[in-house]
Amino acid sequence: MDVKDSVKYPVISKKIFWDIHYDKIDYDDDKRLVIERVFSFGTENDEREVFRYYGEETIRNVVVNLKYLDKKVLNYLSIILHINKEDFRCYEKSLLKSPYGIS
Repeated sequence: MDVKDSVKYPVISKKIFWDIHYDKIDYDDDKRLVIERVFSFGTENDEREVFRYYGEETIRNVVVNLKYLDKKVLNYLSIILHINKEDFRCYEKSLLKSPYGIS
């Protein structure tokens, strides 16, 4: 039996999955979506559930590779996961964008 099989799926607010069927979420295949939504729109309880289910290492691997994070979410994740902002993929992309629409 896999360790994940013995761990109860996370109980996460349904409202952060407003555009998909909550009951059809595959927590292993859709971990990027789940983690991104929880840190962008979830509650502290949602975050605790995600940490409990996925663990810090999996969360770190997912968030550093996300294409977009709100600046506040990026700062928050940088602090709680002890990751330099420069190590996030989305941080590099945000530096490439000119505020005037000129590349």
